[in-house]
Amino acid sequence: MHYQQGQDRNQIMMISLDQMVADDSFARIIDLFVDAMPIEELGFEHVKLNKEGNIPYHPRDMFRLLMYGYRNGIRSANKLAKACSINMEVMWLMKGLQPSPRTINYFRSNNSKAIENANRHFIKLLKQWKLVDGKTIAVDGTKVRGQNSLKNNFNHKKIKRHIDYLDKKMGDYLDQEQVAEQQLKGKKLKEKKDELNAKMDDLVNREDRFEELKEQIDQSHDGQVSLTDPDSRAVIKHRGIVEVGYNIQTTVDAKNKIILDQFVGGVNDLNDLGKAVKRTQQTLDIKKMNVLADAGYYNGAEIAYVERLGAKPYVSPREPTYQKQEGYRKSDFSYDRLNDIYICPQGHQMKHILTFRRGSKRKYNVKRYTTPNCNNCPVRNHCTSSIHGRYIERPSHQNYVERNNNRVNKNKDYYRQRQTIVEHPFGTFKRHWGMTHVMVRGRKNVETEYRLAAICYNLQRGLSILGHDTLIKRLANLIRTIFGFFVSQKFYMTSQRIITVMCRQLKFSCIRYHRRSDYSNLSVIA
Repeated sequence: MHYQQGQDRNQIMMISLDQMVADDSFARIIDLFVDAMPIEELGFEHVKLNKEGNIPYHPRDMFRLLMYGYRNGIRSANKLAKACSINMEVMWLMKGLQPSPRTINYFRSNNSKAIENANRHFIKLLKQWKLVDGKTIAVDGTKVRGQNSLKNNFNHKKIKRHIDYLDKKMGDYLDQEQVAEQQLKGKKLKEKKDELNAKMDDLVNREDRFEELKEQIDQSHDGQVSLTDPDSRAVIKHRGIVEVGYNIQTTVDAKNKIILDQFVGGVNDLNDLGKAVKRTQQTLDIKKMNVLADAGYYNGAEIAYVERLGAKPYVSPREPTYQKQEGYRKSDFSYDRLNDIYICPQGHQMKHILTFRRGSKRKYNVKRYTTPNCNNCPVRNHCTSSIHGRYIERPSHQNYVERNNNRVNKNKDYYRQRQTIVEHPFGTFKRHWGMTHVMVRGRKNVETEYRLAAICYNLQRGLSILGHDTLIKRLANLIRTIFGFFVSQKFYMTSQRIITVMCRQLKFSCIRYHRRSDYSNLSVIA
């Protein structure tokens, strides 16, 4: 008996890159998918060559490389560049090209808008294929770590804590100096004073730096500043754990769990529902849809905005605020919509006396209601402790909120779909692809990262739903639409490669194409 023996490493073998890649490899799907994209219309750079300058890489090749990397958890530009020389599938996909990490990073950051357009183009394509209907969508956010440590993120509370610490240390050094003057003399006293003066000078410089940061915080829109990645923010993940990063807002279609859109939201979900719905409507060109969201999105102004956009929000209501003192709650007061008055538990009419504006992102009107009968009311102490009497406030979006609450309460089973719809992509990204943190800095670049991952995810979903052969046929149909039946010398080699791959993957007999006019046979396959 003996061990299995390998081949001689010095043996010369005649083999092509194409033979080293399996017929059902996802790299072949990526290759056809990118060929089926209208790269020039999407706005990628270097689609057209300049008369002078360095020879660039074709955007199709770079797009293939990024898609393969994000599908297989290789997001680092250095690792992608290394894969071009050691990974057989990447070598096949790139046709032996080996771009530098700098080139890969520049392509990713300079084509953010084009990648967003590619994502939207693919969603519209999936809609044509009946994989997306837009009838029910779910919205949720997930927190990911950024390229910025918690130590390099500051707010007013942290700045004050640092300055108080420096003031305390300064006092300690002054006390040490006073003790040294009493106990030391001559050279030792001078050395001790020089040492303490150097430490105090360092404290002064550090305090000046914190004062500068305090001014930056005052000018920021949310009261915090990050030094390494200025766009990252301190976000609460769960159970009070704080990390500096981004809140990735994701919209998912219920039919096949296809990701419709992704963007970076605020530090929480409270003000992002309207933006998520509007972007989805623009992508799908659909106004009427049901929107499922958790209690983190329960914001009356956003709920009203979504309904005015034409969608129906199903946002889980929050528990009412706990009332510390005993007495009547707001729910004990009934609203007469016809006469625009509130009726208090004692039967008195509370009329509208004041209207004012409120809200940070979306402004809205608030009406205040009260009654003069509070002065002589026998249960006044049970109702309010204010010298001005009890008043009730009603925001202008209250009707929208009540309709939302009724929808959720009457359709609890329907609402429970939310978690099964939107958590599927998050599980794939974080558990399978390791996207718990970002590899780039800046809001725009982070959005590009997750949109690249969304394209790969949707392509994988299409493969799982349609099957290998059907997806190949549909991509081939797209390529035939783009290239038509006009085959010039420029497209001849591309057509040969596409037809060879499709023949192999569709299990056609080996057909060799010798004439350029044979490109019309692509219609048989498509």
